[in-house]
Amino acid sequence: MLKTENLSVGYGNNIIVKNINLDMKEGEILCIIGPNGAGKSTLLKTIATYLKPKNGAVYLDGKKIHELTPSQLAKEMAIVLTERVNPGNMTGFDIIAIGRHPYTDLFGRLSKEDKDIVVDSAKSVNAEYLLHKNFFEMSDGERQKIMIARALAQEPEILILDEPTSYLDAKHKIELTLLLRELSSQNNLAIIVTLHDIELALRIADKMALIKNHEILAFGYPENVMSREVVNNLYDLDNANYGEYIGYFELKNKIKIKNKKVFIVCGGGTGAPVLRYLVKNGYEPVVGVLHKNDADYFIAENMGIDIIAEEAYDPISYEKFEKAKKEIDHADAVVYTKFPSGKTNILNNELVEYAKNKYMKSIFYESDISVLKDI
Repeated sequence: MLKTENLSVGYGNNIIVKNINLDMKEGEILCIIGPNGAGKSTLLKTIATYLKPKNGAVYLDGKKIHELTPSQLAKEMAIVLTERVNPGNMTGFDIIAIGRHPYTDLFGRLSKEDKDIVVDSAKSVNAEYLLHKNFFEMSDGERQKIMIARALAQEPEILILDEPTSYLDAKHKIELTLLLRELSSQNNLAIIVTLHDIELALRIADKMALIKNHEILAFGYPENVMSREVVNNLYDLDNANYGEYIGYFELKNKIKIKNKKVFIVCGGGTGAPVLRYLVKNGYEPVVGVLHKNDADYFIAENMGIDIIAEEAYDPISYEKFEKAKKEIDHADAVVYTKFPSGKTNILNNELVEYAKNKYMKSIFYESDISVLKDI
């Protein structure tokens, strides 16, 4: 449907991103990510025909998109940019109605069909209640809905959004994420979006393009291209690791200002809050015995924490059990998160009993992180 062929983009005589080869189909979402200044918006504006290509071309259904007339393009593509608009006293209906401009007569009059499409566009983004509200009275999340509804009123094949979550709180970010996913599948829309939030991108993207150093670092299915090595390189990470299995970043265990070793007995994700607390407060955590398919293992490994690990599904071995006991002997405290145990990790219960019998500080963590403050 849409593809770029050896595309290079930029301003004036400067090429910002070169040799771009992307493709997408109807109903797909393409997320473009990368550090600030990498050229994400420049690429987006070139695809939207706001800028001319420096080299190569953008094709839509086999036609060069920059050769389409404005009226042709308006029926094929709709754009929502990050710039805040100030439309005076216009209502939500008035803003959405602008999207019908390519279809109205010489005087811009709306037919009954046009008005119905305006209302339907508002309904599709759950914004019908905003039709008669002044735009300047709306929240950022409400304004974003109206701008997307205006784009939908154009009845495009492709929807382009530049950093649509920039001014939104957590609730509205999630709502927008779900909305884009619904629009792509229900309206068969191809959606191209730039995002800073990798977690959101992973949850909505069918394809991802990663931009760095004037070129496409990786392009393809997020499940294929979003590896730790690639994402760490993308953002030049030194003090954090991207976790490809959990889809977000963890701070590395580098700052050790407490000079206290804490052994954590956890599993099934119950250790995550404890591990994050200890790392950011400068303790020296050691965790075990964890199986290599456990959520806590992935989190601890991302943080660079010392782990006593067992292979997935194997019962904890005597060797690993004894190694954990030695770590407990040298720990200042042991934290136990009261996680469910079974045949493969039952020896962890004995580790907890061993810690108790050593007369050392044993902390039972369930949900209140404040129990750790006196370690």
